This record gives sequence, C-alpha cells and structure tokens, in this order.
Amino acid sequence: MNRLRVLYVPNEAGEFRQLGFRRPLANLLSTGLVEEVSIFSLQWRIREGGDPEGHRQDLLRRVRDFRPNMLLMQHLGSTGLTESHFSAMRAACDFEFVYHEADPFSRHLHPLPRAARAAGQSADVVFTVGNGVFAENFRRAGARDVRWAASPFEPERFGIPVDSDPSTRTHDVVVVANKNRPRWRGLPNWRNRIAFVEHLQTRFGDRLAIYGRGWRGVGAMGPIDFSRQGDAIRSGWVSANWDHFADEPMYFSNRLPISLAAGSIHATTRHPGYESLFEAETNDFLIFGKTYEGLSSSIQRMLDVTSPTQRIAASIQAQRYAHREFRQDNQLVSFLNFQDVRVPPNVASQSWDLTTAPLAEV
Repeated sequence: MNRLRVLYVPNEAGEFRQLGFRRPLANLLSTGLVEEVSIFSLQWRIREGGDPEGHRQDLLRRVRDFRPNMLLMQHLGSTGLTESHFSAMRAACDFEFVYHEADPFSRHLHPLPRAARAAGQSADVVFTVGNGVFAENFRRAGARDVRWAASPFEPERFGIPVDSDPSTRTHDVVVVANKNRPRWRGLPNWRNRIAFVEHLQTRFGDRLAIYGRGWRGVGAMGPIDFSRQGDAIRSGWVSANWDHFADEPMYFSNRLPISLAAGSIHATTRHPGYESLFEAETNDFLIFGKTYEGLSSSIQRMLDVTSPTQRIAASIQAQRYAHREFRQDNQLVSFLNFQDVRVPPNVASQSWDLTTAPLAEV
C-alpha cells in the first residue's frame, strides 16, 4: 500500500468535535506521515437535518471521489448505514476498513445497532472496548477480526498539569455521572450505580461533589459540560465511578483515563481481566472494588492513610501513566498500523505538540 489516504467518519453531534483524532490527523498530514485526509461527519450531518439517505449517498460519493486506501469509522449507531451502503463503498475503490466502537453494548437489553453490525461485517478489523460480550456481539455479526482497545482520553481537553497546591482540592470525592432510573429496562447495573452514589452521600457528606443530571441531595452540583469535566475532577482527591457494564472483561469507560489524565486518583468497579491489564505501579492511583460498599471503604482507607503531599504525588504519577497508556492520538496510530507499520509511532509522537489546527470538514 502507498502512503495513507485516510477517510475519517467520526462520532460527532452538535458542537462536539473529535479533537483527539482530528488534530493528530492534521499533524500527521502536515509532517507528511500520511498523504491526504478527508473527514465526513455523517452523524453530525444527519442530526443537523436534511434527508438522511441523501447524507448517506453523499458519503458514498465522497468515497468514490476521494478514493481512500484507509477508511476509519467510529460509532455509527444512529447513521442508518446498511450492508448495501458498505457494499457500495467496497465496490467504489480498494481500501482497508477500520471500525472503532467505543460505546458499550450488551446482547439483549442494549444490543448492537444495525449500522454497527453492518460495519463490523464489512470491516477488516473492529476495535471495541470490552473483551467479552462486546467482542462477541461483532463476531456474531460476522466480523472477521475483533480486537480490544482501551477507552482513551483527548490530551487537548484533559492534559492540564497537576496543581501541587492541596488547597485546590476542595472535596475528598468527585463523581461525574448521570443518574439513569429507567421506567422499564435500563443499562445494566443502574441500581448499583445509584446505590453507590447514595452510599457516598451518606459516608462523605459535603466532602462529596456529584456532577451530572438527575442527582439530588448532598453534593449534587448539576450537569457539567464535557470539556469542563477535568476542572471538576481536579476539585477532589478521588474520582469515583460505578460502571454500568460491571461484568464485561477488560472494560472501563473513558471516565478512568480522563480522571487519571486530569490528575486524580480514580476509584471504580473491578472487572475481570484487570489483573493482567494494570500493573503494580497503578496501585497508588487506582482503587478497584467488587461491591460499592467495599469500594467506598477503600476510598476512605486511602484518605485516612495518605497525606495531601502523597496524594499530589500519586496524582502526578496517574497523569504520567495516562499519557503513556491512554492518549487518543497514540491510539489513532495503532489503528492506522493495525496490519503493518504505516506510521512509525515514535516519529508520529514527535508531531503531537505541533500547533496544527484540527482538520475541518472538507
């Protein structure tokens, strides 16, 4: 294959843009590590209005006109793409197709959307954030190659250096999560998430801050914009979360890398496979629990036996670890290199600090 011509179809809506891939693609382009990049934000176009099928046909025309040799797509759940659309893309030109699904899906209560199933069936490789049901969903759909990928963080949004002044930590514990109490069926473990937060309210009182929709009572701060979550997390010593998909092997949401990158000790659900995923060096800044009561007790124990100076040191260590393991720009390179090394990772990483503007829609 010649140098990469990448057509990127991101998961975007409203004013949100995937800077974690747009900016590094711009940097790779400016340094000549990829030949050309085109971005087509299908989900954004559909949600902004107009004829959905017309937008899908515009995507097919983009494939025919741009003729990528690498197609990278993310989270197509609401786009309405079908097997016939992917067949038409394949017929238009020869490309390698990477599909990245960072949203969690169960088999029955929250099943994989049709567009994601069709993408998985057509893709050369599927990257998803769990190593159990999440991966099996795609294999049942006919995906040939399914691989695990961590939930990453965007360095541009959440890479602010840790403040060494402990007075900035006005809370012991911070939770960033919406309260989902469904009328009928909901996401798995929703009751445990609510019970966990209510348990934290009882235990920590006004030392707790809760950001998100639906919470009431002590510590409830209301919703917060995604890009401001780092500031909220840094207002406390510990970021705490209870996962909806608590039994999925190797799974964690972007709450974990965002919290570490923001400079926080993070407490969350223990999933199968963590013993091989996280090394001993993470013990100072990652706290896991199999029950919400146990996790709450572990948080309190850590606060009791550490000083503010030790917690600041752990927060700095957490941020360094996140930048080494969970940067979204590095993940992009691993996707582009899924089959062969097309973009040398060490060379690519030297371009991440360039002030290249993120690629716009073209």
